[in-house]
Amino acid sequence: MTPSTPESRPEGERAADLRLARLHLRGGTYALARAELETLAGADRLDRDAVLDLAEVRWRTGDLAGAAAAAATWLEDDDAAGAPLVLAHVICAEAAADHGRTAEAAAHVEAAAA
Repeated sequence: MTPSTPESRPEGERAADLRLARLHLRGGTYALARAELETLAGADRLDRDAVLDLAEVRWRTGDLAGAAAAAATWLEDDDAAGAPLVLAHVICAEAAADHGRTAEAAAHVEAAAA
């Protein structure tokens, strides 16, 4: 699941299917948002923001391991910053704590608080 940006799209413009998935996520229709985002992920059509949307919807639907995988992918990007950064670190911290990796969880909590 590598974030991609099709060259045919102007800078800053998201594909309609990605915008729709985000609307479902923000509207609380998690099952529909997740289905759309998982389908797009399977087709390698997620942009950078959609990777974090996928992490959030997996987290909100109880898939902590899948959410952490997507959040970690998002955090690997050098452009990670701002409020989404906090969400990504919270997801990773929760997953690390769930697996008993307290030092890793604490590091994510510290990064989120910074």
